[in-house]
Amino acid sequence: MAATQKQDDPSAPTDAKVRLRVEVYDALAAERAGVTKVVDQAKLHGINRQHMFRIRSGKWNPSLTVAMRMAADLGTTVDALFERVVEK
Repeated sequence: MAATQKQDDPSAPTDAKVRLRVEVYDALAAERAGVTKVVDQAKLHGINRQHMFRIRSGKWNPSLTVAMRMAADLGTTVDALFERVVEK
């Protein structure tokens, strides 16, 4: 028996790009955790400093776990720290 095709909304892309809102992140990190250096920010979240640099530059999308940890460490939401990048 063949699968029934549905005409619902298309599936969400699995490779959605996100970007760290650096200004928001830096302000929260300085205010709530007292860290201003990228190396210290990486330590705060338990990630490698290279990953933190890549997240900040938009060259690497963090996993959901890392994004949630970053938000929890700063007492905010993932939506407040990250924005979706719409490619044209």
